[in-house]
Amino acid sequence: MKILVCLKQVGDDGEINRFDLYALEEAFVLKEQLTAQQLGSASVDVVTVGPPEWSKVIRRAFGLGADSGYHIVTEESGYVSSFITATRLAAVAKKIPYDLILTGIMSTDMMAGQTGPMLAKIMEIPCATAVIKTSLPVNDHVINLIEVERELENGFRDCLSIRLPALLTIQAGINTPKYPRLSNMLAAGQKEITTFEEVDLFPEPIKAREICIGIEEPKKTRSGRMLEGSLSDKTEHLFALLKEKDLI
Repeated sequence: MKILVCLKQVGDDGEINRFDLYALEEAFVLKEQLTAQQLGSASVDVVTVGPPEWSKVIRRAFGLGADSGYHIVTEESGYVSSFITATRLAAVAKKIPYDLILTGIMSTDMMAGQTGPMLAKIMEIPCATAVIKTSLPVNDHVINLIEVERELENGFRDCLSIRLPALLTIQAGINTPKYPRLSNMLAAGQKEITTFEEVDLFPEPIKAREICIGIEEPKKTRSGRMLEGSLSDKTEHLFALLKEKDLI
């Protein structure tokens, strides 16, 4: 089984997007299950899209146990259309017949949650979002399905059996991401990263399917009020406030 995990750098210090770490760890969990059950070999590759310095996230993934890394080198480091990112990722994902593609449910900076489903649509493979549990059923020593549980609202779960190849967006809490081992981190510096220049993959610029009108900090909508005086004064004042708001 070949698994591809899509990673995004958040910030300038090489930090991997938190939700992508859960996706990466789940790839390692599935790989360990296959090895333990002697169901053939498995590999975990990673890919990222961004400026040259974003290769740090691939090095970190190597330290965690990734086998191969791909970097689509671009110049943008701020907002990028989810469709453009998905199209870039698809260019690498299509080069190798991956059985499973994993992404985080969203990025902690943009929080759009669109790249994974868009990538699945471009790849023309089934997709499940907000996955909180996975398992690989075995049929005559052949794995062609993955069973997942999706997180829904109000505590409900959606249980699906999906034919491979497929794409899953992983929700936080599905596992506990591990820290990289020192020996792996030392070896990570010697591993080769396969890089692709965007101009080589896309001679013509990709046209976005959506636009960002603007990004701004949330506006303050609530304020606090300090009650002063004795305990009885505070109690009387609080009672009056609650009655004024029709809360009692």
